[in-house]
Amino acid sequence: MRHGMSRIGLLVATLVFALSAGCAVSVGTGSGYPALVPVPMPPGPYVVTQGKRLVVAVGPVNVPGYITRAATIVDSTMNAANISAADWKASALESQIPRVVAENVRRLLDPYGIEVFPDPRGKNADYRIAVDLRVFEVSTFDVLETQGRWVLYGPGGMPPMMERDIAFSTPLRESGDAGANDAMSRALADLTRGIVKDCGGALGIQ
Repeated sequence: MRHGMSRIGLLVATLVFALSAGCAVSVGTGSGYPALVPVPMPPGPYVVTQGKRLVVAVGPVNVPGYITRAATIVDSTMNAANISAADWKASALESQIPRVVAENVRRLLDPYGIEVFPDPRGKNADYRIAVDLRVFEVSTFDVLETQGRWVLYGPGGMPPMMERDIAFSTPLRESGDAGANDAMSRALADLTRGIVKDCGGALGIQ
């Protein structure tokens, strides 16, 4: 009975995530605020799974320190007029980056009949993917630098099955906020495609 209830709770969490994903990845209003875009849904064909589906949790997705600091400033400042535009923009990324990473993995694994939901503990999941972004920032040369590490955990909280360091650059296609937002979306797409490709053997999709 407890197993059944945990599955029901898992399905509810997945449904809530799916319903909110489309609008949740766009935080902030007005020009200049980050609006990260997930990867498009694959065209198919999709695997139809009979019985229990493989479940993959995504989380935690840690963001760089400058984003965390900006979010703290926004949350703790009483007068919004005292918050800089840079802090407003950076703070929006604290929630957007984890949501887009989880949504990307969900869309990339959906054709294989694998269920994906965001959960930093992955208690009821078969596998869990954790991501630690240490650098995710545009340099002075109009290039987005991405550095960090991701880890694949197996069932039951077992030691990591796979670990990978990540370091790559994404050139901006245009200057300004629009170019930065586009580069961030493309970088997260490349990151998650690499994760899914490397984890394919463990997940049985290769």
